[in-house]
Amino acid sequence: MSISFLPGRPNDTQQSTCQALWQEQIIFAYCSGNNVIVFSNEYTRLQTIYLERDSYAVDINPDNGFIAIASSDYIYIYKPIHEIMKRPSWEFCCKIFHDESRVNTLNWGASNEIVVGSDYLSFWKITSEFGQYKPILLWNKKQSKPVYLCKISRDSQLIASFGKYDHTVKLWKRISISGEQDIFNLTLLPHPAPVTTIRWKKNSPNEQTEVFGTSQVIYSFCEDKRLRIWTCYELNSVGTVQHWGSLLLEKGQEYCLIIDSWILRDTMTETRGTAPDVIILGSPNGRLDVQLLTGLSDNPPRPIKRKELSGKHIAAPAFVKKPEYLYFGEVQPCDKSGKTISVIVHDLRGVIRQSRIKLDSLLGQGKSEIGFLENKFTGHNKSIRKLIRSSDGEALLTVSRFSENCLWCPKFEGKVSLHMRNIIQTEVPIELAVVHEKGDLVICLLKNRKIQAWHCPKEDCCAKKSFLKAEHQLSEAPNLGKPILMLNTPEPNHSHERHFIALIYENGDVRAFEVSFSRGIVEVHSESLELSKDQLCHFSVIDPVHGSFYANRPLISVISQKGVASFYKAIVDFENTNIRWLKQYELNTGLLDIRKARGSSTGKLCTVTSTGKEMALWDMKRGVLEYEESFDDIIQDIDWTSTTFEQAIVSIGFKGYVLLYTQLRYDYTNNSPSYLPVEKIDIRSHTDHEIGDSIWLKNGTFVVASGNQFYIKDKYLDLNDNFTSRSIGSRKILSNDLLHLCSVLNGPLPVFHPQFLIQALYVGKFELVKELLMRLFVELRNFNFRSEDLMKLDSNLGIELQKIFIHNQKNYPKQQFPDPYPEYNTTVSSLLVEQLTKVSLPYLTRHQQVTLITAIEAVDEIMKNEAIVDYNGIRFLLGAKLFLSHRNIQKSLLMRDVTWALHSDNKELILSIFDSHIISWQKAREYKISFWAKDTDLIKKFEQIAKYEFSRDESRDPNRCAIFYLALKKKHILIGLWRMSTGHPEKQKLLTFLSHDFSEKRWKSAALKNAFVLLSKHRFMEAACFFLLASSLNDCANVLMKQIGDLDLAIAVCRVYEGDNGPVLGKILLTNVLPDAILNNDRWMTSFIYWKLRKQSVSIKALITPPIDLEDNATLVRKESCVNRSFLVEDPALLVLYNHLRKRNLKYFLGSLEIENSIEYNVVSKVTDIFQRMGCDYLALSLTRNWEFIDEKDSFRRKLLESPKKDEIISGINSMDTEPTMTNKVRPSLFDRFSEEYETKKASAITQHNKNTTTPKKNLLDDFMTPQESAKPISLLDGFTSQEAVPTVAKNLLDDFISTPPASSRVSTSSENQTNGKNEYGKKLQGDSFTGSSVEEKVINKTNGAPRNILDEFM
Repeated sequence: MSISFLPGRPNDTQQSTCQALWQEQIIFAYCSGNNVIVFSNEYTRLQTIYLERDSYAVDINPDNGFIAIASSDYIYIYKPIHEIMKRPSWEFCCKIFHDESRVNTLNWGASNEIVVGSDYLSFWKITSEFGQYKPILLWNKKQSKPVYLCKISRDSQLIASFGKYDHTVKLWKRISISGEQDIFNLTLLPHPAPVTTIRWKKNSPNEQTEVFGTSQVIYSFCEDKRLRIWTCYELNSVGTVQHWGSLLLEKGQEYCLIIDSWILRDTMTETRGTAPDVIILGSPNGRLDVQLLTGLSDNPPRPIKRKELSGKHIAAPAFVKKPEYLYFGEVQPCDKSGKTISVIVHDLRGVIRQSRIKLDSLLGQGKSEIGFLENKFTGHNKSIRKLIRSSDGEALLTVSRFSENCLWCPKFEGKVSLHMRNIIQTEVPIELAVVHEKGDLVICLLKNRKIQAWHCPKEDCCAKKSFLKAEHQLSEAPNLGKPILMLNTPEPNHSHERHFIALIYENGDVRAFEVSFSRGIVEVHSESLELSKDQLCHFSVIDPVHGSFYANRPLISVISQKGVASFYKAIVDFENTNIRWLKQYELNTGLLDIRKARGSSTGKLCTVTSTGKEMALWDMKRGVLEYEESFDDIIQDIDWTSTTFEQAIVSIGFKGYVLLYTQLRYDYTNNSPSYLPVEKIDIRSHTDHEIGDSIWLKNGTFVVASGNQFYIKDKYLDLNDNFTSRSIGSRKILSNDLLHLCSVLNGPLPVFHPQFLIQALYVGKFELVKELLMRLFVELRNFNFRSEDLMKLDSNLGIELQKIFIHNQKNYPKQQFPDPYPEYNTTVSSLLVEQLTKVSLPYLTRHQQVTLITAIEAVDEIMKNEAIVDYNGIRFLLGAKLFLSHRNIQKSLLMRDVTWALHSDNKELILSIFDSHIISWQKAREYKISFWAKDTDLIKKFEQIAKYEFSRDESRDPNRCAIFYLALKKKHILIGLWRMSTGHPEKQKLLTFLSHDFSEKRWKSAALKNAFVLLSKHRFMEAACFFLLASSLNDCANVLMKQIGDLDLAIAVCRVYEGDNGPVLGKILLTNVLPDAILNNDRWMTSFIYWKLRKQSVSIKALITPPIDLEDNATLVRKESCVNRSFLVEDPALLVLYNHLRKRNLKYFLGSLEIENSIEYNVVSKVTDIFQRMGCDYLALSLTRNWEFIDEKDSFRRKLLESPKKDEIISGINSMDTEPTMTNKVRPSLFDRFSEEYETKKASAITQHNKNTTTPKKNLLDDFMTPQESAKPISLLDGFTSQEAVPTVAKNLLDDFISTPPASSRVSTSSENQTNGKNEYGKKLQGDSFTGSSVEEKVINKTNGAPRNILDEFM
């Protein structure tokens, strides 16, 4: 990271700058307004000293580093905090006051003595007593006119002073240092013209300056363009002052710079002992004539010998173009080895240039250009109130509280800085403004309600002047109030001749104007923004962050008091001189009274809550929250920029520092943030002033305004900075370019990245994943054999991209690899994992490489089970594997994983894989078996868990397993466990109480009373058990869910106690779970709820439709409360499941037909965007290439939707309340098989089954079918129609769901049913309604080749 400073405009006085050498490093200070800026550490360390009034003079003591500052009639003394510091810093120690006249000049001498010039010439000494500093007046003298400049010799024995326009220099010689007062003698040095400046010849800081009697040399310069040299020495104890010589400047020469001999002696070994003094005579065009003077360093001095060297030219940036006045600071050596000097040039019109000159080039005989500009110090004189940039970031307007306004443009010469291009002097301060045409045009609204257009030509045309080209006085509009925003409204085709601007008022009214140099400023018609009149709104201009002109972008963000954010764009109709406003995006943030907000033209929004300490970043296009963070400090400012690929970078400004955040890819498997703080710009070490404003310019340049100062940061990061390195972590960064880093962190992923592989598995590209892993293995082996750098690894692994786009994996071409590993298998897998533990792959962090190993292990698991588990089961196995590897951040399986298992045909096999792990309720909750396991399996697991919970430790407390046995309605086992337990204080009471018959009203009431008492004592689990004893399942489930917070247990208890899909479970899902799912826009949970409610058509719609838009869900929650807090609201897996279900089952298919194509299109578009944000661009392209839409005009679709008999097929049940929910849902006893009731039920079932199989029913949709012509399928509907012409018989819509079995296995006989001892209730033919049945009755024998019933998934 490189930060440049524009610390402020220097004050226009000769002594407002000072450069000194202290402890072998250059210290530079200058006055700017009421600030003093101090540079150290080779101009990289800045400290700002604030004063109450403007300062005019500053000087640095080279002996101890003390800084003296003259401000009005006071002198403020600052001392270094420590004598030796890596980062020097100064603090106030004392101040001097002599009289009420303004201090014009000051200068340090030896022994911490200082001379001060005002109406008096005074001499002071700064003393220290026990760390307390105080000034002591040694001498003072009233002057005939105010002292303009005074200088003291290095030994503090001689003081030279003169007044403005004086022809005489007063030389004060110190003749007594005894007593409390010093005595000075006066000598006058006459000049023929007004004196302009004086200086003493200096010695090295390392030399002793207290030795009296040494000769002193003083230079004077006056308006006759002659440099005079005076010597002061003692001869035979008599002090002598003598004019020793002079140099007359030739025609064209106007400036003089002196380099003392000690600098050459210390930096150039060949001149030690005989170093001359160097006089540089300069002309306004930058030509320098160099002369060497010898003899002045002797004591007493010898006659001057002069030698003229060849002329030089100083580099244009290092010099002032056509200067009127120039002041040179004291020249100082930059370093002893570099043979370079630091030269300060102050043009006395607002700019200080610090340049380096090589002495070899300066003193060499050859003609050459010398010097290069190292720093340029300028800026505002008064505090900056606001920064306004052009849309392209090429220009920047700074606005102060006064009429001082400046136009700047970024400058890239070695390091980034700002170049002042124009000064705009308005009659009153600017209120609002816009910048056009790379800064050539500035349109501003003044505080006196005038709109002005200023032409700001390049500096070459005129000296930073701006010209007023048009003006318009706003008419009075009391009903509108004061405009709060002014913005550019671009035309679709950009015109350089005219521009449109708009003024926005608090009530949403807009006044628009056309601005051109030819027609002036003309008001045009504009529509108003559609806002709610009864709500206060927050308005802000959206940052234009596109790299080039882009008219179709949002311009204004508006946020209501209730937190609804809207982006508006303008449509400019030049022919009709009209501007229309369209709402482009709308998002509910759920935040009330937002304090600050700022949007980006790429669709991003940053909001700050009412406290000012909580920040949230939103994606307006997708309508989701991407990132949020809380801070200890109050947020003051927000600014956006982006890369050329529209990847967002945002700055969050505080009072003393700014944090830069870059957008990250969405992380699907880890709970990682979507933004990363990469840099902290802290100006608190440079200044005590708060940040006024900040803004982004082109090419990643970031500008911070604090007071009258600029801090400009380039796009490069300091990778050694603690904050940056901690944020980047283990990422391998090849470039420290911020824009490049943002692109790398957001661009397409390599195909071996775990996120790409996992998404490919979810979309069904298993063969592709195996080939990618095989290619990765081969490449790693080859790189290892050749000992090549892995950074050269191809991100696509050389795979043909067309393979990624293959939709049906059955058509995937098999790739044969060379021996000994021709294909991917478990051997290759283990070798690949071994290699990944030894090397680091490019583009992957350490954590991502661990996730890659997990994905490989998941592929192994899938390969073992793919022959017996369907692909939904495979997806569940993948999710379970990822969960096991992220247990530190993920408490349980996600509802996404639950849904895969829910729609798998192999639930028993899936459960058997993890059965050995699920022994406790904690494990059962982690795997969420209560959501997806079959009820028979859930009952078995309840029994196993109950046994484990009772015997898991020595206490053997029956309370731990009571809820499970009571849900199983096995109270007698619980009583037996109580009898076995020992040491429990309530054992006897519970045994007595449990022995009663709770079917009786008396004991049921007693159980309820005990339950409420336990609730009051916060013994929630025991209360739930007593509710079950009282047969109050609803109260039990509510306690489990609300008080204990265990939704899984509540669902499991309901399913076990009353059977699957009972009314209590339905009520709980509808009243308690569904509202939360709607609020969180949880489509997985919503789809599960409707699936449990037997509403398959709504269940599939819930996958791609916001839950609040389903049925009457809008009455359950307020729409304003629904906030999308994750990008996974539009989880790509939702679309995968949606596409799978509508092709698999008629009920789902009919439900999908009710979804409009526009909704489906929007979902596909959003999922494509999410794939791109995840770095899976290839999968996004595959999705868009292979997705099939159903034509809304298709006659077959229309007939299905308009069929009056459609609901008869879709409705599996009329109501959940008609389903038996009592004890026959519990597993029957073995003795029940000998009862007459059991035999009667069995015989009835067999009779009904035979009746149905011998008398097939007519399909309800036959009336709507017509013979199909022979044609190739062209849409998704073709999967439900025949491809061959059947002229005589209409195709049955359900044919695709029935496979013709062999004749030998087509009929299931009643004898088989009797042998198996199982009922076949619930196994119906097409069109039969589904009725409730017991747990045993829902176990279906699936014979190989048997016809597949469309209701099998729901039985």
